[in-house]
Amino acid sequence: MSPPTSATPPVPERFRGAAVIGGTHGLGRALALAAHDRGLRTVVYGRTAETLTDDGLLPRHLDLCDPRSVQDTPVEVPTPCYVLWVAGAFLKKTLADTTEDEVEQLTRLLFTGPVNFLRRLLAAAGGPVHLITVASSSSWKRRERESLYCGLKAAQATFVRNLVPELLAAHPENRVTLVNPGGLAVPDFHTGLALDFGAMMDPDQVARIVWDIAADQRRPFTEVQILRSRAPGSEGTPEVSYGARTPQAPEEPDAPVAAEAAPPLPVQHD
Repeated sequence: MSPPTSATPPVPERFRGAAVIGGTHGLGRALALAAHDRGLRTVVYGRTAETLTDDGLLPRHLDLCDPRSVQDTPVEVPTPCYVLWVAGAFLKKTLADTTEDEVEQLTRLLFTGPVNFLRRLLAAAGGPVHLITVASSSSWKRRERESLYCGLKAAQATFVRNLVPELLAAHPENRVTLVNPGGLAVPDFHTGLALDFGAMMDPDQVARIVWDIAADQRRPFTEVQILRSRAPGSEGTPEVSYGARTPQAPEEPDAPVAAEAAPPLPVQHD
């Protein structure tokens, strides 16, 4: 499958809106703004959604870590629609150093909260839905001191793959796009880490790539990897490849990690 062009295609008329779960910061906010730019009535759900006051977005307070908020927050999205699951937070700790509360809160934020709210959104949609799920390359990459985060991202990706038959049974025009990015320049996400954000991917550019892929999608399911280039002179350039990746095996600390199975396909965007 060839990557789409950088030109923004028109949104099909059957899509009227977008509901973004976790659209207040980073890639989620970039995806929400891009949805609005495409003429979609864009509802943004998040803990700090009330701060979105001047971007044409429709903010709705939702705390994914609070089961009552997940249960009671009004579902408001015009259908047919896109539904984007982008909520995220990062934790770099060994499991032994992670508290019980951190396990509970991260699990609610990254998995159980979105799954329960997604269940409500899908039940209310009634018509065709295109689910865009942003997981992570950490769902298949070997990492150190990130076992909880990686495990939850792997659960998210596996859940969405297995949700596809259910969505197709509910409506034959439903679609799912699973995106696994790696290396986004979002300082608030990587709090406390000394990273070179200049060599990481621009969220706005990645958002444009995601929307191009979703708008061009015709098959029921597409999985895509969007990873930053590490080539000298091209650091941080998004590289796109299609299909799932085989999880990397755990290695000894000083052993090199096996090369990625599939070569990336570079996508240039203006």
